[in-house]
Amino acid sequence: MGTRFECVLGDFASTIPEPEISAIAEAIEQIVRDEHARLSVFEPASIISEINRAAPSRAVRLDDALFALLDRCQRYAAQTAHAFDPAAGSLMEAFGFRPHAGGPPAPIAPGAFLLDHQQRTVRFSRPDALIDLGGIAKGYALDLIRSELLEHGATSAIIHGGTSSITAIGHAPDGAPWRVSLLSGDPHAPVIDLIDRSLACSSPSGRTADGVGHIMDTRTARPASGADAACVIGPSAEVCEAWSTALVVDPSLEDRLPHSYESYMLRAEQWHRTPETPSRSTDTRHEAPTHA
Repeated sequence: MGTRFECVLGDFASTIPEPEISAIAEAIEQIVRDEHARLSVFEPASIISEINRAAPSRAVRLDDALFALLDRCQRYAAQTAHAFDPAAGSLMEAFGFRPHAGGPPAPIAPGAFLLDHQQRTVRFSRPDALIDLGGIAKGYALDLIRSELLEHGATSAIIHGGTSSITAIGHAPDGAPWRVSLLSGDPHAPVIDLIDRSLACSSPSGRTADGVGHIMDTRTARPASGADAACVIGPSAEVCEAWSTALVVDPSLEDRLPHSYESYMLRAEQWHRTPETPSRSTDTRHEAPTHA
């Protein structure tokens, strides 16, 4: 997924011999490698690259896991009024963040990719649509890793992808919470205690090209400028990633966060925590992907 993953295994529910722990670590690494090979737009042989080549002209059949992921992506897009939208691939190309830059930027209307739930296929509704899962793939992989570790009885672990997406199991080995600063180099950034929770941070300054950030607003066909950084904490790393991206695009969405999630946003050099409001969504369906 174009970044570094690291895992600290603290403890397990029962004594596990060293060879088995090594095998668990290898299984975690294989999950990352497999999902990179499947989901990265930088891999010509990935299923996402195949979809982007073929879906403008024909329906592409998907395996159950990828179909479920794209189905959840459509749900996140609807929940966030398309502030998060995996159909932002053409904008990523147009602004120089992906290979083979295409034509001039253009807004991406909702429904750029269509899912057939009976045939388990995807097809694009417009010829210039491109799927890019860069805003959610790390969180998806972390949820798979978390599920794998829990199956093996892990009671203490922390895993990150590129330091911007993190999931924690239990407490740190010394009994304290896993502690994470939300923004490296910012002495005023909140420090979060993670216990059986995940976290994702998005910031336009995380990667730039020609002076613009890498988070796209598909509604305006421009790089996002709503927040300087947005961090979301909650049960699923995948959901945290989708919503942290959405809040950078449109900070006013903070009151739509599901109740089991909270956010911190950096705007005008000030950090703000999500207010508790009655309008916060309670819809948590399809928010806990597991490793099939």
